[in-house]
Amino acid sequence: MKRYQANVCAAMLAFRVQIWQEVLRNHPRGLVVNTAAILGVAAIVNPSASNWFWWWLVWSLLYSGFRVGWYFYCRKHVNQHPDLPVPEHQIKIHHVLVVGSAIVWVIVAWMGLPVFAAKDKFAIIIILSALSGGATGSLASLRRTGKIYIGLLIIPACIRMLMLDDPSFITIAILGFIFAWVMISSHENNYRLLERSLFLSMRNEDLIQQLSGKNAEITKINTELEQIVEERTKKLQYLANYDLLTNLLNRRGIAEDSSESDSALQHQLVLFIDLDRFKQINDGLGHDWGDLLLQAVSQRLAELVDELALEWGSKRHAVCRWGGDEFVVTLVGPEVSDGRTSAACKYLQTMLSQPFQINSRQLQVGASIGVFERCAYSLAKLSEAVGYADIAASEAKRLGRGRVVFYSEILSDIQRRKLALTIALSQAHMDGSLKLVFQPIVSASSGEVVAFEALLRWHSSEFGPVSPVEFIPLAEESGHILKIGNWVLTQACKEAQLWRQQRPSAIAPKVAVNTSIKQLIQADYVNEVRTALKNSGLPENHLVIEVTESVFDESNMDQTLTTLSALHNLGVEIHLDDFGTGYSSLSRLREFPLDAIKIDKSFVMFSDEKSMAVIEGALLISHKFGLRVIAEGVETHTQLDRLRDLGVDELQGYLLGKPSEMTLTHFIKEDEVSSPHNMGR
Repeated sequence: MKRYQANVCAAMLAFRVQIWQEVLRNHPRGLVVNTAAILGVAAIVNPSASNWFWWWLVWSLLYSGFRVGWYFYCRKHVNQHPDLPVPEHQIKIHHVLVVGSAIVWVIVAWMGLPVFAAKDKFAIIIILSALSGGATGSLASLRRTGKIYIGLLIIPACIRMLMLDDPSFITIAILGFIFAWVMISSHENNYRLLERSLFLSMRNEDLIQQLSGKNAEITKINTELEQIVEERTKKLQYLANYDLLTNLLNRRGIAEDSSESDSALQHQLVLFIDLDRFKQINDGLGHDWGDLLLQAVSQRLAELVDELALEWGSKRHAVCRWGGDEFVVTLVGPEVSDGRTSAACKYLQTMLSQPFQINSRQLQVGASIGVFERCAYSLAKLSEAVGYADIAASEAKRLGRGRVVFYSEILSDIQRRKLALTIALSQAHMDGSLKLVFQPIVSASSGEVVAFEALLRWHSSEFGPVSPVEFIPLAEESGHILKIGNWVLTQACKEAQLWRQQRPSAIAPKVAVNTSIKQLIQADYVNEVRTALKNSGLPENHLVIEVTESVFDESNMDQTLTTLSALHNLGVEIHLDDFGTGYSSLSRLREFPLDAIKIDKSFVMFSDEKSMAVIEGALLISHKFGLRVIAEGVETHTQLDRLRDLGVDELQGYLLGKPSEMTLTHFIKEDEVSSPHNMGR
């Protein structure tokens, strides 16, 4: 215990000596700055200043000279007696001198700020601020005295400025208080940093002294450390290059595994494998089961690729988990005969689609595979090859999953066009390239136009006319459908209100707007509809929202049902579009607030017995639920007559009117063409 106390006392004494040495080391700089500041004030202040100022100047310089003499005295004592404790009186006198230096500046600030010219006042303020800022470093070794020095430099001057009753100086005074707080905090931080540095320095010296007597032990420790570092380096390299879940290479790992090609003709094969239906397992059973499935897929894939590489005599092959449920396979080897690649990829796809027995469950996924193949004297860069294979895998997904698609330049052109169209779509709702055309919906009994369906058209300045079949899916995928859909809703409501204003004596038709499922699941979509109706002045019962059978998808059904119910309560009609082409929706008709269903045009155009049976069944159930039935795609009088005989409520198709931009004249023409007399021709 006594030894411990002795060590502590020795450490504290050594620390105090080092602090004092740090004080003396920084003192000359502080003296130079302080003297320069005094001379600077003398040069700046107007020569007509009061006599007290010149007395202050003389006293300040004499005081600085005394501090210089005291510094040399203290420095001489330290040099002559480096091992002796620092005399207490030297430390105390030094602290007093530092505080006295600050008081010198308090005097000039307190007496001078009320009488000096404006420029002289600001000069004094700037000099005091600069001195306090420098003190945070030069006086960092004086923990308490340094803070007192900074406070005396700034706070009395700020108080004096508040007493001047000048708004500009009041503001400066408030900022000065804040500055003082910041400088004092900075000084404390600098002291802590200095203290920590000195302690660390003392510890390092002590450690060096201990290690100098233990060379053999140091050698042993270094050897052990080198072994640990080597092992950890290998572990870090593994962690950097391998996926921890599957133990396959990761993206970085497969990039480092690929090397430059030699001069011989080589066959390069890169597969991008995207698992099908994996998300259903992840969401349905949880991520733990999803991880187990990924491990099983990885093991099977690695074994299959090893077999394939052995069969082909490949010089190099690798399997990588690219991310999520995506994998990349690379094989480089001699040229193989035509057709073997396709057969091998199909075999991989088939084997990966076989069930996996995991614990007590049997799980099954599919695989969509994109293939990039090249036979040349130089290999394609891995990043490019994977990108091409990824494009092919995306095409496999688009075609219906569970497919093997080989990359071609055509696919690349398609992807580039998709990207360019998607970028252009981001501004389409603002650049005037979008427009609406309207197709009439006619009552089957009276022949009157009861509504017009708003259909979106896009004439891009870069690509010209772009089909909705092409750009609508891109808008859905990219999320641009939200802004575009809002634009369509707003414009359609404005146009429908114009119809009402142009025919005040007649019943104007409603306007039907197609709505994406992505819009419906937005929490503020109902407010968007309210805003569009309010801004246009269109009554709620003149707007029809058309939705597809995707609203019956279980993953979004609760939100879409809430949205549609709110719209229906407003008075907006809800129509179910493309009925019969999507989900099994007959059982859902009673759950959703629908007003009508639209039979998909494919049933009308074929007009065979099976199609008619679907229409009859839809009519029977819909009318039982109190829903109107609208038939799309009416192009012949035969279709029209048959549908009307079946009891369809409303009709739409090229026979009754093609999509066109609406005007009052066109509206009247459509009304005449759709009359009962003309429909019967």
